[in-house]
Amino acid sequence: MKTKNLVHLELRDLILLGIIIAMKVILAQFSFGPAMVKVGLGFIGSVMLGYIFGPVWGSVGGGISDLVSSAIFGNQGGFFIGFTLTAMVGPLIYGLFFYNKEVKIWRIIAATILVTIIVNIGMNTLWLHLLYGVDFKVALIQRLPKETIVPWVQMVITYFVLQAISRVKMYK
Repeated sequence: MKTKNLVHLELRDLILLGIIIAMKVILAQFSFGPAMVKVGLGFIGSVMLGYIFGPVWGSVGGGISDLVSSAIFGNQGGFFIGFTLTAMVGPLIYGLFFYNKEVKIWRIIAATILVTIIVNIGMNTLWLHLLYGVDFKVALIQRLPKETIVPWVQMVITYFVLQAISRVKMYK
C-alpha cells in the first residue's frame, strides 16, 4: 500500500473520524461488571478507529481522543503523555489487524490479546510504576486477574461491532 493512501483523508472521512473520536470519549465514561473485572467500553472506539481508518489515522484518533477526554473530564492525578501513547497504540494494533481486511475470528483474538499484553498489561503498568512509584511486579500481579478475564468479553463485543460496521460498509 502506498504511503500517500495511508495519510490522505477526504473531508467526509475527517468528519467521521471526529464523530468516532467523540464516541470513544463518551464510551470511555461507561463500564460494567464488578470492580475486580470492570469492562470499560472505550475499547470499542479504538476498534472502530483501527477498522475504519487503519493504523495511522486510528492512532491519531486515539491520541486526540485522549487529549479531548483529558480536557473535558480531567485525569485522576493529572495529564500524563504515557497514557496518550497508550491510547494511540490500541487503535494502531487494531488497524494492523482489521483495516481493509475481512473480519476473522483469529484476527479478533490476536489483536485483542496483543492489545491486552502490550497496552493494558505492559504500557499501563509501566505508567503506573513511573507516575506513582508503585512496584512494577506488585502492580502487574494486581492487574493480571482482570486482564485474564476482560479480553474474552472484549473479543465477543469486538466481533459484533465489526460485523455491524462491515454490514454498514456493504451498503455504501
